[in-house]
Amino acid sequence: MVAAQPKPTSAMKVLVIDDQQQVRQIIRESLYRLGIRTVVMAANAQDAMRAMRSDMIDLVLSDYNLGEGTDGQQLLEAARSGHLLSPVVPWIFITANSLKGDILAAGDYMPDGYIVKPFTDQLLSRYIEALSARKQALAPLLMAVDSRRWEHVLTVAEQFAERRDALSIEGLKHKANALMRLARFEDAREVYERALAMNSELAWAQLGHAQALRAMGKAEEAHKQLKRLTFDQPAFAAAYDTLLEIAEDRGDQDEALELARKVADLVPNAKRKLKLGSVALTAGDNELAVKALESAVAKSRHAVVPTPGESLLLAQALVNAGDPQKALGLAGELAKRFPNQANTQYLAKALSAQAQGKLGNAAAAAELMNELKAHAGEVELDESGKLLLARTALSTGQEDFGQQLISEVARNNSDRPMMLAAAMRAAAGTAREAELREQVMAAGKVLEGSLQQLQAAKRSGDLARALEIGEAALAQSPQHFSVLIELCTLHLIAMTRLGSASEHADRARALLDRLESSNPDHDRVAAARKFFRERVGAL
Repeated sequence: MVAAQPKPTSAMKVLVIDDQQQVRQIIRESLYRLGIRTVVMAANAQDAMRAMRSDMIDLVLSDYNLGEGTDGQQLLEAARSGHLLSPVVPWIFITANSLKGDILAAGDYMPDGYIVKPFTDQLLSRYIEALSARKQALAPLLMAVDSRRWEHVLTVAEQFAERRDALSIEGLKHKANALMRLARFEDAREVYERALAMNSELAWAQLGHAQALRAMGKAEEAHKQLKRLTFDQPAFAAAYDTLLEIAEDRGDQDEALELARKVADLVPNAKRKLKLGSVALTAGDNELAVKALESAVAKSRHAVVPTPGESLLLAQALVNAGDPQKALGLAGELAKRFPNQANTQYLAKALSAQAQGKLGNAAAAAELMNELKAHAGEVELDESGKLLLARTALSTGQEDFGQQLISEVARNNSDRPMMLAAAMRAAAGTAREAELREQVMAAGKVLEGSLQQLQAAKRSGDLARALEIGEAALAQSPQHFSVLIELCTLHLIAMTRLGSASEHADRARALLDRLESSNPDHDRVAAARKFFRERVGAL
């Protein structure tokens, strides 16, 4: 494969982002001395976003701290996730030495490099030339990954892997990732092992190998590998993220809380603080939840695309922690900040009702709850939203409505221990706590019995009976992950065994669409999609 030739430095269009005009001017003068004449200047994230949307940028030089508002990392994530830049464009942070740790632990989108102030023209030139040349050499692979055409990525990545040069490891990395996306977990495991044979200390390959094992149903083996990885590399945050997912799958609340705290300390960004707050809220540690969520809200307040999730959870944590006045103010602020988001408006009103009740304003709380109940069918809530509404109903005398919501969550999540724990905590301290606790536990037993019957019918070869049981279970628990997966698989099998292949294919497609909308990155969903492609393609 012949590497693409990098664009001459003098022909580059460079975007310089810094909130200080004097610094922007210094960087532009340095670029001029390097022969770069086309320089776009931006004083803040908004200016930078406009520039990226309107110009074909070849290189970004950005400060990390952009003053009040969006910081450099948030801007990088928005640019990359929003595809505002070609994947071949290098992003370099020019920042103070004290922020080096923040950059190295930045998050899901990493910069291509960083330069510490003050710097020389020669250093800047070396960085620009080296990073541009590397990204141009990787251009076919980066463009293939950016297109998300995973079969094509496999072909291009293997070409890089076979080069036997410094870029071979990048080929293996992207090939393994593409195989994971295609649910070819065994093949992905083998590629990770190829990479580890070249360098046994590659953290990303060790993590990927463990994730492949977990996707293959070998969670215990994956757990042991991840424990070894975090022992050897205690600052590798992504390994803790996967351990946290395993702890939640197991329903190990104590380990989940410990891991969430650990990773939030390692990488104290909004995403990890939000996760810590959520886990703490489920575990009933309201003081920790408030602290973590306040940090998440502060860090995400100036995000390029703000979301209400952190503030909604914080308001609930404040109510639980005995600060309803502050929760009431936050709920009112949410309603003003997101006037066009019906769900946010609805949940902000529910939190206001809880806060009013805690403040002793029973009449105001009841009035708000009556409004919520009257419009309950007009908004679509996720499971956390349903539990928030259930708390409000139970605390304002609408006990039947609250019980209905908690029962619904329990039926749809009997295979998610942490969600069941959250459901039981929502009922804590209410007149129906004991009754709801029994109901939550019973919901799991009923679904477990239905799934056992389904598996027995499938093993005996009675596919029609298995489908009947699965559809009945889904009618009772329309969002239950295990039921959706099993029923989708059954319809795919039925395509070649029971006739009416197109009808079964259509039903499987509809079930798979529901799964992908609620669990877009789940390994079992990826495997179901792979099975679907194979079965439908064979028709």
